[in-house]
Amino acid sequence: MSTYVVRKEGASVIEKATFQILITSDLHGHLLPINYSDNTPSSDSLANVYGLIKTFRKPEGVLLDLGDTIQGSPLMDYHRLNRTDCPNPVAVCFNKIGYDFFVIGNHDFNYGREYLDEFLGTIEAKTLCGNIFDEEYKSVFGKPYEIMELRPGLKIAIIGLTTQYIPNWERKSTTKGLVFLNAFETAEKLVKEVKNDFGVKFVIVAYHGGFEKDLDSFEPYVEDTGENLGSRILEKIEGIDVLITGHQHRKICRKVGDTTVIQPMSYGKALAVVDVDFQFVTQWETISVKSELVETIGTSPDPSLSEWLLKIEEKTQEYLDASIGFVPDDDMKIDDMFLARLNKHKVVTFINQVQMNKSGAMISCCSLGNNVTGFERNISIRNVLSTYVFPNILVVVEIDGLRLKQALEKNAEYFVWSEGKIVANPRFSHPKMEHYNYDMFDGIDYTIDVAKPFGSRIVELEYQGKAVKDSDVFTLAMNNYRATGGGEFYMYRDLKIIKEISVDITEMLIDEIRNSHEIKVVDPMNIRIINSEI
Repeated sequence: MSTYVVRKEGASVIEKATFQILITSDLHGHLLPINYSDNTPSSDSLANVYGLIKTFRKPEGVLLDLGDTIQGSPLMDYHRLNRTDCPNPVAVCFNKIGYDFFVIGNHDFNYGREYLDEFLGTIEAKTLCGNIFDEEYKSVFGKPYEIMELRPGLKIAIIGLTTQYIPNWERKSTTKGLVFLNAFETAEKLVKEVKNDFGVKFVIVAYHGGFEKDLDSFEPYVEDTGENLGSRILEKIEGIDVLITGHQHRKICRKVGDTTVIQPMSYGKALAVVDVDFQFVTQWETISVKSELVETIGTSPDPSLSEWLLKIEEKTQEYLDASIGFVPDDDMKIDDMFLARLNKHKVVTFINQVQMNKSGAMISCCSLGNNVTGFERNISIRNVLSTYVFPNILVVVEIDGLRLKQALEKNAEYFVWSEGKIVANPRFSHPKMEHYNYDMFDGIDYTIDVAKPFGSRIVELEYQGKAVKDSDVFTLAMNNYRATGGGEFYMYRDLKIIKEISVDITEMLIDEIRNSHEIKVVDPMNIRIINSEI
């Protein structure tokens, strides 16, 4: 929880007022408390958040969603394919819950402009977007801001902004005719406008974007492409009382200078709550700003959403069980998770091949979840979701031979020699199961020698038959979690990002299986794990 308090001494208080902002962000279609890979319960959902909304909601306030909302779950994938047969599930929920405002996220463009426009035309919440225009510089997606007069003379503004980087990800047909203005420059202009022209006392900026710098040191930690400008907004623009952010799926609730900064993670993991107190003496003043992230883990889902979405949920389950392809010779099931890693299961090779084909990268890496199924002989969509269990997109980075070897050395720590055999390092099981932090590569050939100490286990490393030099440069495809250094892969941080493909990797796999229908994978036998002392 973050609290900002200003105390005024002396004169008597004539009047007081309160205002509340409740925020969700990056729901990615996670409306119901279900893991669709196997239908087990989940606490990450709008249904869980709705219970919190009912608990925390106050009469004077607003409920806002910060985008990346209509894409990212099997439920929404089913609706996209069958939208003429049923209403948009997010719109149904938003309207019944009573959302007041919606700010567009980059993933909301993934299903195309027509789908996005239909959604925006269905929801009762007002869309706020101050930096996306048509070619004549007319606003396309609602208003740039909303000004509310809470009491006479007490005006509050909410400014909506979206990351300007969308044209770098989306198909040209999706963004045709749209102009994406710089989010920082737009924020600077609009903050001045609402304060100077309308006398706004309290300014809220709702930005579907993240931070390009560390919030303590303000040192850059990602490439400044313009995708994330939150740090610049904080550093350079005066007069912002609350900065609501998203996009990066981070857990942020703090003060930076005089500004309350909040980001409520993703998938319905938390509800962001900001409570503001005002008083009037000779003029309206902000007395306190209290903020907190209320997480949904351990909460019970509100049953209303399951009732509202009963029919489309039943259809979605049928869709998930439909066959999309087959393995002609044998299945590609995973019966032993350790052996699947030790011997690099064919499913891993298939995923890496899809990632290289879709991205054009020279090398690819991926991991297996702690427990996954692999593919049955008849592959269903649910089968794919229970095999690739991560909600990731694909990132291509530029990496030199030195850092590539460092990454392989980090992965080589997964194996140890114990009681006469190679086993998984116990630290990947305790205190937390983290077997997903072992990646397997395609596009290169390498040997791990478990007899060697950590940091010197990669005894052979070749690309297309030639030994890799430290100065060699490659393009490497991986998921966005790993690209940020997740799993203590610090050597990936600050690598040049060549491209990000804003389509879930699961969608890529499903499309590949549908298009190929018959899945044959030839094992390249490119990873050797040995003990040179036996």
